[in-house]
Amino acid sequence: MKKSLFYILFAATALCGCEGFLTEEPKLTQSNELTLSNYDGLNKATAGAYSPLYAQSWYGAQFNLSADLRGGNAKNPTNADFTSGRYKNEYFWSFSPSTTSGLWNYAYYVISAANNVIDNLDGKDVGGITKQDLDNLKAECLFLRALGHFDLVRVYAQPYSRNPETDLGVPYIKHTLSGAKPARDKVNVVYESIIEDLLEAERIMADKYVRSGVTDPKGTVTKPAIQALLSRVYLYMGNWQKAADYATLVIKNAGYSLWEKDEYKSVWGEDVTKGGEIIFCINGNNGNSYYPGFEEISWIVNPEGYADVVSTSDLRDLYEDDDVRGKLFISHENAQDHFWTLKYPGKGLSSPDANNIVVLRLSEMYLNRAEAIYKGATITGVTALDDLNAIAEIRGASPYDTPDAEKIFNERRKELAFEGHIVFDYARLKKSLTRVDYDGTDNKTINFPDNKWAMPIPKGECDANPNMVQNP
Repeated sequence: MKKSLFYILFAATALCGCEGFLTEEPKLTQSNELTLSNYDGLNKATAGAYSPLYAQSWYGAQFNLSADLRGGNAKNPTNADFTSGRYKNEYFWSFSPSTTSGLWNYAYYVISAANNVIDNLDGKDVGGITKQDLDNLKAECLFLRALGHFDLVRVYAQPYSRNPETDLGVPYIKHTLSGAKPARDKVNVVYESIIEDLLEAERIMADKYVRSGVTDPKGTVTKPAIQALLSRVYLYMGNWQKAADYATLVIKNAGYSLWEKDEYKSVWGEDVTKGGEIIFCINGNNGNSYYPGFEEISWIVNPEGYADVVSTSDLRDLYEDDDVRGKLFISHENAQDHFWTLKYPGKGLSSPDANNIVVLRLSEMYLNRAEAIYKGATITGVTALDDLNAIAEIRGASPYDTPDAEKIFNERRKELAFEGHIVFDYARLKKSLTRVDYDGTDNKTINFPDNKWAMPIPKGECDANPNMVQNP
């Protein structure tokens, strides 16, 4: 049966009260209309809207790993004893419309779940509940809607820096309508809608709002998370001043601090606490990100698991001997030339199923601001060199004498490796990519511009929706 986007969107209603997520609330069994008529139902539906974020096809594994495999930070093992054959398409850039549906489906699940809440909040007067309570829920859902569309447009469209007024993006869905067959919005329209949603979320969310009853508040949307995502989106748009301004808001927030060198290796395997770098992470079972199966990210990057994704030698060569980030790799006695990342070590369970999967953290804000200032933004009392060295020195690397575009790019590569950034950094900067430690024959070099920078729209969507235009 052909399943279009709006089949997916209506199916997402069932996700609005996912069992075991965040507060382990029970599934919602009433009709959508009845359930969303009271605050308890709206609150549970908002909590459930986070659920698809930790699916294997999204932050649970594939989104971050695909970015680093395509961008030259990661590769498939050459030792046949340490690979299950997964993640070949990502490594070799060999995508087809029949292999790209995962993120598309799950991102639109989140978008639909968020829209269900937003549509039932607008103009609602719930007895005993303040308008601020309702605004906080709406702000969470606006953030989730923006994040879903942001990840979609990064994957299925050309970067904003190319031709945003003419390049096709993705459908920006603000309401779920029965039978609708949406066309793709232009890239600039998608980005402008993302900004609109995030600015509204920032405006209406209480400054100190933290979702109540959750094990880890960093697994839910807060005002600093909204501001951090605004910094990133503005960076992708080349709005350097706004990118720097929003990064500064987060950096000045007393609730966050850069990890010290002696704690950097251990924080990846610990529960998130107050303070530290993490602004927003994907949170699932018992305070940890969890995907109920063996496709979760820590199985994929574990030499005792599937072991399908290892680091490249040219990434590791970037780290100086005293740089603690270079210590965040592990080899195996039977594959001593392979090195797996330790950013997803699990939480000491019987199997490595649980992690805090970072989406936004403080070090990115320093690097966003460094790049933005270097490109022309102005922040009183701060230089690009200040921010670049704030990261390098606290990690144990030598300080820089002067900033330049390549130093900033490489510092991002070192700091944010395996967190799903590098291929998008190449794209937004319009940089051609040549992978150094690469074992394939085709696609070693991906020039910019090239059609390959936008993945194919899923075949099922194009088959079911006559208004959906496929990427060339």
